[in-house]
Amino acid sequence: MSKIIDIAGKKDCGNATGINTGVLGCLSLFGTPLHLIALQKGFIIPGDTEFNKAYLETLVQAGTAIPLIDAAAFEDLSSEDTMSTNAGGQERLNLLGLPKYKLMFEEGHEFYREIAKFTSYKSYDFIIGDEAGNWMLATANNGEDFKGFTAGQVVAEMRKTKVQGGDPESKSITVQFLDRLQWDRNYAILHQDFLDFVPQEVPTINGIDLKIIGIPAEAATTIVVEAPLASDEVTPVIGLIKEDFQVTINGTAETPTDAVESPNGTYTLTITALVALDVITVNTWNTTVPNSVVNSNDVLYRARAIDTVVAIA
Repeated sequence: MSKIIDIAGKKDCGNATGINTGVLGCLSLFGTPLHLIALQKGFIIPGDTEFNKAYLETLVQAGTAIPLIDAAAFEDLSSEDTMSTNAGGQERLNLLGLPKYKLMFEEGHEFYREIAKFTSYKSYDFIIGDEAGNWMLATANNGEDFKGFTAGQVVAEMRKTKVQGGDPESKSITVQFLDRLQWDRNYAILHQDFLDFVPQEVPTINGIDLKIIGIPAEAATTIVVEAPLASDEVTPVIGLIKEDFQVTINGTAETPTDAVESPNGTYTLTITALVALDVITVNTWNTTVPNSVVNSNDVLYRARAIDTVVAIA
């Protein structure tokens, strides 16, 4: 059972029943935030959604969700409520503070370059996950559906350089949340007890840095590409099939009629016969979504498109 409407706010209590408002009830607790899932601003998750790995994968593939999993450290930068005191010594609330989270990652430079793209204002909503695999969502206005917490300023902070004998290299992201009512009342927790996945299983997209081997010749019907991971430019991405590629010739896209992998991570794609000075673009492609995010062996990949020009015979 993992429909959000059925599990929101529930905590596994063994055989205990009743309302969890006193010391005899089960406490619904949330731990240290170490995971974020950015959602397109305003995206609504229907209450009858099966909240599982497969559902999250569809959101990630469609570009609706961007997971940030396993932060190395967390810091709460939330502002305090501000008060004023009148001449009689009575306090009045002036301004409600707003929550602000900082998550620090130690994941390497390809990851750092990618999360730098997050810096924005009012562009995302966020689901928050803790170290135990619980997830916190905001409730939608109808009280039946769910969404991410409304975010304002998101900043991918300047990368911290390693100091000899000191802390390792890292990069942090800060998120300020704008809706205090969401934070205080209009939210729900999906407890790990009722979910069939852990945060580390949430699909994330790995970059591929495609490389065309050689300059295609006039009348050729094949093109050879290497597909290493963008993170290190060495590790081969294996197991791709012809449907995972799209070749565009002078603006006309086609799926290769064949893709032969040999050696690992190097693909010979069979395409329409080429003509001198044809402009060729090669990319990964998923015709179902459709976009450039492909699934191979239960791992998501996305390539950077590359171009070349057919040589004159």
